[in-house]
Amino acid sequence: QQAAETLIGVIIVFLAVRLLMRWRRGLYHVHVHRHDDHAEPHRHVHSHKESEAHGHGHAASNRTPLSAYGVGLVHGIGGSGGLTLLLLSTISERAEAAVALLLFAGGTAVSMALLSTAFGLVIAGGPVARNFEMVAPVLGVLGVAFGTWYALGAVGVIAYPF
Repeated sequence: QQAAETLIGVIIVFLAVRLLMRWRRGLYHVHVHRHDDHAEPHRHVHSHKESEAHGHGHAASNRTPLSAYGVGLVHGIGGSGGLTLLLLSTISERAEAAVALLLFAGGTAVSMALLSTAFGLVIAGGPVARNFEMVAPVLGVLGVAFGTWYALGAVGVIAYPF
């Protein structure tokens, strides 16, 4: 459990540093444009989803379903894996334990999906998306601070209320 909690903190720091590096390289740059002749010009984060060519290139994304699965697996083991095993060990009937595991896993998956979707919608839409080049460093610094605190707390170096 302690190793998984520490690894979660390290992963959070890694992802936050990666965000800061991508921001520093200008990957979250913004363009002012219009959608038609009558619309007011507005800002948006640069995207290559449109077919129009751009005068500069970008490195391919190194995100894969396997890396997302790995992050989720570590979070599951560190966050709720121990609690789940503790709960299941108190249930004597196998059928009840299986139902409890399915309910716990299903509830966890649904709640994580809802929270991730809500967070993604906030970041991807509205003023946050239009100003992401200013939001990214704040998120990165907060991520480094939180991940460091989480990892140090997991090994008992600093106060850890969880």
